[in-house]
Amino acid sequence: MNVDTDEVVALVTRELDLDEGEVAADSTAEDVEDWDSLGHLAVCMALEARYGISIPMDTVPELQSVPAIVDYLHSL
Repeated sequence: MNVDTDEVVALVTRELDLDEGEVAADSTAEDVEDWDSLGHLAVCMALEARYGISIPMDTVPELQSVPAIVDYLHSL
């Protein structure tokens, strides 16, 4: 799947209700204060809706950073 990192950054930013620039291409859940467990589920659901995919529950915990999300989407 062809995925634009900037689009993933924008999606994470929107789903976590953050201001532009608070999430970067190398951001992780540890770096972003509002990227908690509830926010993470919102991000994963938005990824599923945007890309028309279903993320297996055992994969959800692995997607704790923008690079991990991009790598996962590229692998599909």
